[in-house]
Amino acid sequence: MARSVRAVLSERGKRVVEEGKEWLLVTGFPGFGYVGTIAVRYMVKKLNALKIGNVFTKYMPDFIAVEDYGIVTPFELFAHRDSGVLFLLNNVIPHASERQAFVEAVADWFYSIGGRKAILIGGLNQKFRVSEREELSWLCLNECEWELPETPLPRGLYVVGPLALLAMALETRAVPTLLILPYTDPSRYDPKAASVAVDRISKILGLPIDVGELVEQSRIVEEAEEMLKEAVREAESKVRMHM
Repeated sequence: MARSVRAVLSERGKRVVEEGKEWLLVTGFPGFGYVGTIAVRYMVKKLNALKIGNVFTKYMPDFIAVEDYGIVTPFELFAHRDSGVLFLLNNVIPHASERQAFVEAVADWFYSIGGRKAILIGGLNQKFRVSEREELSWLCLNECEWELPETPLPRGLYVVGPLALLAMALETRAVPTLLILPYTDPSRYDPKAASVAVDRISKILGLPIDVGELVEQSRIVEEAEEMLKEAVREAESKVRMHM
C-alpha cells in the first residue's frame, strides 16, 4: 500500500492474515446515525476479535484511547479467525483530501491478501423508507450471492461518502460486495439501526452475536432524548409565562 495510506500489521497480525483463509471484510464509517462504526465496534467486541494492525494515513487524527484489547486508534484492523472475517473499524471519517486514497489503499490491500467478499454497513435516511415494516435496504455488487428479504436500494437513491467510494473501489476490483443500509435518523446516534445491521450479518455469516446490548443502548438514548425535550419544553413554558 503505497501512496499516503497504508496498512501496518503487527507480526502476529501478519501470521494470521497469511493463514490462507479466503477473508471476508466487514466495515463501515461514522456516517448517518453513526451506524457503520457502532455495528463494527459491537461485532469486534462480541466476537473478541484479535487486533492485527492499523491503517495509517498522512492526515491521521492524532488521538489514542484505551480499550480491553489495548489502545484505540483512528482506523483499526481486526480478525476473527474462526469465521475468516476481517473487520476495519473506522472510529473517524478519513480526511476529505485523502478519502479516495484511503479506499483505494484498503481495497488494494484486501485484494492482495486474497480477500473474497465484503460487507459494507451504512445508515440510510429514514425519510426514504419504503414501508414502516422494513428496517433496511441493501445492494448487491458483483454477484455477491446474498439476498435479503427487504427491498433492494431503489433507483434514484444515493449512497454517499467514504462508504460509496469504498463500494466503487471494491466493485472495480470485482470483489463481491453487499451493502447493508438500515434506516436511521441522520442527526442522531442510533444503536437500534446498528443492531439491525449486526443481526442480519450474524445470520448471513452464522456468527453467534446477540444484539441485546445494542437494543438496550437504544432505549437509554431514546429516554435521554425525551428527557432533554421535556426539559426544553418546560424551559420554554417558563419563558412564555414571564413575557
